[in-house]
Amino acid sequence: MSRCCTAIAWCALLAMRVAAPAVVRADAGATHTGAGNDDLRQVAGVLDYIAGDYRGAVSASGEVLDASELKEQQELATEALSLTGHAGIADSDPLVLSLHALGDALAQRKPPERVNELCRSARDLIVKAHGVSLTPAGIPSREIATAAYHAQSCDSCHGADGSANTATANTLTPRPANFLDATRVATVSPHRAFHAISFGVPGTAMKGFSPALNEAQRWSLAFYVLSLRHLSADLAVGKQVFDRAHAPAPSTAKELALLTEEDLSAKLQVIADPAARTQALAYLRALAPFEKRSDDNSLALAFQKLDQALDAYRKGNRAGAQQLLVSAYLDGFEPHEATLRARDAQLVTQVEKAMLGLRTTAADGGSVEALEAGAGKARALLARAQAQRSDASTAFFGALTITLREGLEIVLLVAALLSLVRKRGHLELVKYVHLGWLLAVPAGLATFWLAGSVFGGMQRELAEGVASVVAALVLLGVTHWLLGQLGAKQWVGFLAKRMGEATTGRGAALGVLSLAFIAAYREAFEIVLFFQALVLDAADAVRNVWLGAGVGLLALAVIATALLRVGQRLKPAPFMLGSSVFLALLSLVLIGKGVRALQESGVVSIHVLPWPELQTLGVFATSEGLLAQGVLLILLLSSALWPWLGARKAARAQLSTAQ
Repeated sequence: MSRCCTAIAWCALLAMRVAAPAVVRADAGATHTGAGNDDLRQVAGVLDYIAGDYRGAVSASGEVLDASELKEQQELATEALSLTGHAGIADSDPLVLSLHALGDALAQRKPPERVNELCRSARDLIVKAHGVSLTPAGIPSREIATAAYHAQSCDSCHGADGSANTATANTLTPRPANFLDATRVATVSPHRAFHAISFGVPGTAMKGFSPALNEAQRWSLAFYVLSLRHLSADLAVGKQVFDRAHAPAPSTAKELALLTEEDLSAKLQVIADPAARTQALAYLRALAPFEKRSDDNSLALAFQKLDQALDAYRKGNRAGAQQLLVSAYLDGFEPHEATLRARDAQLVTQVEKAMLGLRTTAADGGSVEALEAGAGKARALLARAQAQRSDASTAFFGALTITLREGLEIVLLVAALLSLVRKRGHLELVKYVHLGWLLAVPAGLATFWLAGSVFGGMQRELAEGVASVVAALVLLGVTHWLLGQLGAKQWVGFLAKRMGEATTGRGAALGVLSLAFIAAYREAFEIVLFFQALVLDAADAVRNVWLGAGVGLLALAVIATALLRVGQRLKPAPFMLGSSVFLALLSLVLIGKGVRALQESGVVSIHVLPWPELQTLGVFATSEGLLAQGVLLILLLSSALWPWLGARKAARAQLSTAQ
């Protein structure tokens, strides 16, 4: 069968409804991934067909207009129920109950308005209850669509202008759809076109274009073909009319994806002049979906990298797929993580797990079907994240939360170090503590600039991971020194001896400086990354970002002052013990976060365990992270027991000598 016939046949369903029932049959040549998401996407496509075509079968009064058409609608509803079973949806699920209600409405020949309402309700359940994305992730591209339209030879049958007035079209039955036919196209949503492009039209020459065209290409093509009849309009004037009218109509691709021209016309009724209303409609169909907007919280890069990773994996390029999956998370999602976490921390965690699960599947050599199923889940979660918008309150509280959360670690550490050196009477070390964290600020900014300008997300995450691990190891050393000196008279002298410079004390100075620097450097680097994301997503609310940061810094200053005063009033031994416990816990947190960062950068492998996560404490459900924390915990316990064991050994020796 020629590629020409394959390319144009999806449009035949627009011209011949009899092909519609076959769309969902698994044996009819549609592309299946084995994932429930694809089954539910097909159910959504079926609902679109019923909503659009039922009016030709039954009148508003319940009179049967076309018995064969009504029978086909009923068969479609039955097929939809079958697909939910294939997707593993329980019979008690609201979606299944909704589809049963739809079947009853068709059997009772309810008015089209009622049937359309049931179709919309079931479709909403697919999106909201089952997390299936039925809208584009990013902004469609007319350039991409034009290239695909010609590369797949759509123009040989539909014509370059979409009129289907070609020699090849005259040889086909049914005849390819005429995209300039206002009556027919008016009932077709971009999602319905996307569904046909993806899964094909059995019973015709049409085959699905997934995975030959990735999701972004298919969405671009769906919007493109429905824009063809409007290209002769003055779209700039249409935009002006739309903007002036303040019509309650959506204007982004995501919002327009599920709406037909009839839906849009109803929303544009506030425009009294019919000619002006037509101009606004042309703008919404032919220009608005392709417009880039400064206020878009776009995760398009994440979706793009996912598509590229799947393409690479299907072609056997396992290593390339793994790299693309790493980039999908680090370059596509993580820059927006700070803002998203301020709105929905649980969703961020779900995205992280889904993306890491994809990498595990690819690393373990899982099946293409398994990777596609995981990608479907990741796409649904990313779509939920994409739907969330940043506002002034999010910008403020996001900046405040990040400043407090990330700054508190370094405040606690610096306060503990300052109190310790002051208690031992070594005020000369105070300036080294301050010098350490002060040097970390420009170092963090410089590293971020280099990482952002020269390297990608993998290198940024690698830098953060290395800094976390090094900080954890330095903390381990300091904790050992403190625990070993709970009864010592000269803590600083002991520290200097450990550094090999007992006579001068330079080792102690270097120790506190390096600890303050490394710990603060890690936090400074992470804070700058988070704030770049907040500024990126805040758009016009950037002022609130800096306001939130200012409030957070004031709160940190109060906390630091209070900690220093409390520390000065505590007795040395209990205070040093408490500080040691705090430093030990902080080292466990840092080693956990460090291993996680190294996993996200692709340096350390990932093996997920059925284990609860406490991300604030650096506990992640992977064997690598838990193993690293387990080893560090053993070292910390050994460090704590070492002085006690030494004292017992000395006591036994003294007792033996006395005897």
